[in-house]
This record gives sequence, C-alpha cells and structure tokens, in this order.
Amino acid sequence: MKKTACHAQGGFNLAKYGQVLNLPLLLFVFIVFWSSLSFGEVTIKWFGHSCFLIESSQGTKILTDPLGEETGYPLPEVMPDIITISHEHFDHNYVRPYHNRPKVIRGLTTDGKDWERIEETVKDVAISNVFTYHDNKGGKKDGPNSIFVFQLEGLRIVHMGDLGHILSEEQIKVLGQIDVLLIPIGGVTTISPFEANEVLDQLKPKIAIPMHYKTPVCTFTLYSTKHFIKDRTNVRKMGSNTLSLSKDSLPNSPEIVILDYE
Repeated sequence: MKKTACHAQGGFNLAKYGQVLNLPLLLFVFIVFWSSLSFGEVTIKWFGHSCFLIESSQGTKILTDPLGEETGYPLPEVMPDIITISHEHFDHNYVRPYHNRPKVIRGLTTDGKDWERIEETVKDVAISNVFTYHDNKGGKKDGPNSIFVFQLEGLRIVHMGDLGHILSEEQIKVLGQIDVLLIPIGGVTTISPFEANEVLDQLKPKIAIPMHYKTPVCTFTLYSTKHFIKDRTNVRKMGSNTLSLSKDSLPNSPEIVILDYE
C-alpha cells in the first residue's frame, strides 16, 4: 500500500514546515533580539544643589535644574542634549549659559503657577512628570513643583525637584518602582531630612542620592546630610561627584549614596 502524509486537509504539515524552517537563522534572530534588550551603563554626576548630569551609554546628556552662581557652586561646564526644570526659581532654572542649544523641558508654565504635562521621548530617554507642591500647604506658599521621571538603560531615575511634602498614595502609585531617587533633604524650602526619610520609606528606591542640602560652598541656610543619615547603616560615600551604574549593578538592598559636588 502506498504511504501518504498523515495530516488533515489544511492542517499542520510538519514535513513541509521543516523544509522552510531555517533553525540557524531563527537562532541568530533570537540572539540579536535578546542582545537588544541588554542595557548599558548610566553616569550620574552632581554639580551641587539639585543640578545633576545624567548620561546614557549612547551619550545622551540630561541636565536637571541648572543652578546659578548665587548658589555658591561653580556653573557646570557641560553642553547637554536636554535640560529639565522642576520649577521656576532662580536656583533651578538658569539656562542662559547654554545659548538655547539644548532642548529645555519645563515642568511648570513659564509663570511658574501651574504644571505642564510632560510625556515625551528624546533620543533614548523617556521623560514624564508627576505633579507635586513646593510646600506642604498645597502650593499656597511656594507654588507647584514637578517631579521628573527618566527611563533609560532599563533604569527608572526620579528627580524630585523641590518637593515640599510627604507623598500621597496616588503619587506613590504613579511614581512606581524607582531605581534611583534624587531627593532634597535640606529643609527650609523643601522637605526636611526627617521628612525625606519618610519619603524613602514610602518609595523604597534601590538607591537614594540626597541633594539640595548644606555644603561648605552653598550660600543657603539648609540642613546638611548629618541628620538624614543619622540612623541609616546603608550609606555609601563616593568621595567624588560621579556614580556609574547599570541595571545589573543595582544593590540587593536599598542604599543611600552621597556624592561630593566636586
């Protein structure tokens, strides 16, 4: 008896499928696809106050809350691709040295009285914001503030601007799981070091980097890091102004990383 293929009409013919299936090619495509999911290193450099340079492995540079000379810190000698501004105060929005070359993303309207909704991607960086206040009186004293969320290299990096209050449940939910939190701790015009510790307990970031606090050159009257880290054992002092990290190098348990401003 003549043997015939054993399959239903219109069904799956394994013999025929095997002739067109190129397993080595599929394996190559899978490897390329998997490699595209691997993430590079991010560098975070602190220039003092709330001003950081965040740089992706592809060289995209983000400058946060550019400081002015009145803060006591030297001006950053960088030319970023993007500048983000959490609120319109002189020590956070000094863009004049950059001659309109970077893309400037403002978290508030130019009069500083209301929020701008940010949801955009610049090169390899996705940027969004969360609405908050500069004080604990619903903005009646110091106005609104935008928290910026940066997603790059598989990391979620959050810059809190001049946050002035403990977060609401809705804000915590929107911020999500944070890898690196840049958080003000100096008090007076932002949350205090004690409130900053409450916010850490709310958000549970893998790494927290304090900002907006008193240093030897800062001209503002603020708390130093002393009270912020007083009861913390998971503190790493870098001894420099730069932290390099990747998705794979994140700590297993939360830690506080203190950067120098120079």
